[in-house]
Amino acid sequence: MKFLLDANFLMIPGKFKVDVFRELEKFGRPELFTLDIVVKELGKLSHGKGKSAFYAKLGLSFVQEKDIGILESQDRKADSELVRLSGEGFTVCTQDKILISKIRKKGFHIIFLRQGKYLEIK
Repeated sequence: MKFLLDANFLMIPGKFKVDVFRELEKFGRPELFTLDIVVKELGKLSHGKGKSAFYAKLGLSFVQEKDIGILESQDRKADSELVRLSGEGFTVCTQDKILISKIRKKGFHIIFLRQGKYLEIK
């Protein structure tokens, strides 16, 4: 199964102490991808201060450590790309409620963190 990871999803392990990579295995053999603009977003956040910067740095380290493929964006907005790619065989993994709603309206699946403990697919 091809999973497309959003920035806020890559920050879950730091923020909620949930191993999202192990959790994704319960939905099938994971092929992990993210967008170049998501990596840039994490880079910007990582240069800030506080917990969010730490979570972003951790998310960036996962991109390299977990050998997550980086797809080149056709749009300048991550949300638009995530919606578009959800229609091309990717299951989007995000915590963004607006993005979840857009993808669900199109009839595609998303994965999100439920109750701060486990991943759920809808």
